[in-house]
Amino acid sequence: MPSGRNAIFNMAGIVARAACFAFGALLCSSVSAYASEVVTLADNTQIAGKLTHYFDGIVVMETSGGQKLELPRDKIKSITFKLPPPRAEFSTPEKTFERWRGAMLKGEVQKAIDCYALLYQGQVGQQMMQSADDLKRAQKDLEGVQFELRGSTFKAQGEFKLATLKVKRSKGENVQTDEVNLVLENGEWKMTP
Repeated sequence: MPSGRNAIFNMAGIVARAACFAFGALLCSSVSAYASEVVTLADNTQIAGKLTHYFDGIVVMETSGGQKLELPRDKIKSITFKLPPPRAEFSTPEKTFERWRGAMLKGEVQKAIDCYALLYQGQVGQQMMQSADDLKRAQKDLEGVQFELRGSTFKAQGEFKLATLKVKRSKGENVQTDEVNLVLENGEWKMTP
């Protein structure tokens, strides 16, 4: 057993290694909550994080600690994408529509955009963000409108599952029944324009 000064340095080293181990364990546990992709390198090392960029044979990955790693494509064995679990607020066409309607009334644009299928979110977002006046006009148009959800019909089209939600809108004497089309995307019902 080292004595004196060497014993102090050894003890400091042990404490530092223990702290690093504890921090590493904490980092790994938070990575799995943050990570949406897992990259397996040629030597079977796995890195969890979020792919942020790919260009000229370099994959850029961001870890939960904010560290950006540049990984050459030829060193990557595989990439596994993990989708988040489906959210309850999108479990039925009716719930998706109600979420959209509530978000529109409150002016929560991003929440309303999230109710659309991924393919259409950019287009819908661009239309909604074009003019604050248009958004306020849409909110005003929704005020006082009574919605009655009349049920959904479902069908499969190849590997896609589709739904049509019948919605009766009434405002004063004006009564109209519309159809809202939805697609099942990662276990969530999302609207299509």
